[in-house]
Amino acid sequence: MSEIRFGTDGWRGRMGREFSFLNVRRFATAYASYLTRRMRITEPRVFINFDTRILSHRFAMEAARVFSLHGVNSYIPPRDVPLAAASLAIVNEKLDGGVAFTASFNRPVYNGIKVFNAGGAPALPSTTTLIEREIEALPANWDSPRQYARQSMIHEIQVREPYLQMITEKIDFAVIRAAGLRIVVDNLFGASREFLDELLLSNGVPIDAIHSYPYAAHGRVIPYCSGKTLADLARVVRETNADVGLATDINGDRFGIIDNRGRFLDANNVIPMLIDYLVRVRGMRGGVVKSISSTRNIAHVAQHHGCKVYHTPVGFKYISDMMSKREAFIGVESTNGAALQGKAVIKDGILFNLLVVEMMAREGKTLPELTAAFYKRFPMLYAHEVSVRLTPVRRQRLLELLENHQGIDPGFKVVRVQLVDGIKWIGRDEWLLVRPSGTLNVMRIYAESTSRKKTRQLIAQGRRILG
Repeated sequence: MSEIRFGTDGWRGRMGREFSFLNVRRFATAYASYLTRRMRITEPRVFINFDTRILSHRFAMEAARVFSLHGVNSYIPPRDVPLAAASLAIVNEKLDGGVAFTASFNRPVYNGIKVFNAGGAPALPSTTTLIEREIEALPANWDSPRQYARQSMIHEIQVREPYLQMITEKIDFAVIRAAGLRIVVDNLFGASREFLDELLLSNGVPIDAIHSYPYAAHGRVIPYCSGKTLADLARVVRETNADVGLATDINGDRFGIIDNRGRFLDANNVIPMLIDYLVRVRGMRGGVVKSISSTRNIAHVAQHHGCKVYHTPVGFKYISDMMSKREAFIGVESTNGAALQGKAVIKDGILFNLLVVEMMAREGKTLPELTAAFYKRFPMLYAHEVSVRLTPVRRQRLLELLENHQGIDPGFKVVRVQLVDGIKWIGRDEWLLVRPSGTLNVMRIYAESTSRKKTRQLIAQGRRILG
């Protein structure tokens, strides 16, 4: 029987192999035990969400059935909804936690489970480790002995309107409407349909939209925001002479921006100038939380405005946790995920797409113009990331690096070393990070510097170091 282990972004497995109805029942039984036995909650109340993958809804209903047999109330929306809307519902309804059936950006044959705490944020390892122990305590030949659910403990819940209202309060749609921007929305076959597009349309902002229906096979692309996966959006932006293209991934938690020239802008380009806008124009104050793999320009902007910067390991659960402990107004990661402080501290691709459009509208500039103006004030940095297979030799090499920090090229003048997640060598405006993935059996190598050539050299150096 396959193991259930939670990594950086939940537990994932290939459907029909690791991820099966049996393992869903094992997880649901263990999570119910965690809530009732370890947390001592009487009749816990849990939100269950699911994405547009094949069987995700069936898996969700199977979990609800098992929960009901163990005295856990389930609250399920009538259709898939963005994770940010689910997190807000957990907080608004004062639920005890939540689960989502999704494999994020993995291929359609994969599925997975994310766990959320009562604050609507991703559960920390301190929680998921205890759930794993409950799973391990089940007998090897275990299966759910009863088949009929206690229907009185399975409830339908509407979450759309409270979420739309929350976004409407955060975004200046009047400014966007007055700017007359031409916008294309790519829902990428995911949960943002009738959320991101509806927010713009209902506030008088005309749009074109593509991929606005659920499709379990995700069309021809993995539902993730990158230059490759947003090729259709880039094409439509060019063909319609649009000002901007907006996209979210399958869960609506990551954003994707295409400029008016059809070019993809990743988080390392967008987020620093957006933070500058939020502080300089919107007057937001507080600290900035960033994952260790995100661009140095986030720190440059934060320090320019006198904002404290807090670093976390890779994984938004750590960013959410840090934001809850510090007076931080924003948390960001390098993979196009970001959150603002609020009721539920969760990354929200819909919100950040709209913030980018608001920035364009209020500043009266295209994205290339905003980018050019930004890099007159802050250094232009080039970031890159690659993955290599995690072998026993590379695992041992990483342990050695964590112990002695040696192996870096003498030409790289190291200012300091960070051991927040893996090992990161930091120079003046360049850095190299190597770390094991918490989700896949790979090692990640990240680098950033003031030139593409230097960044490529740093990546190559990371490969040599790992062997």
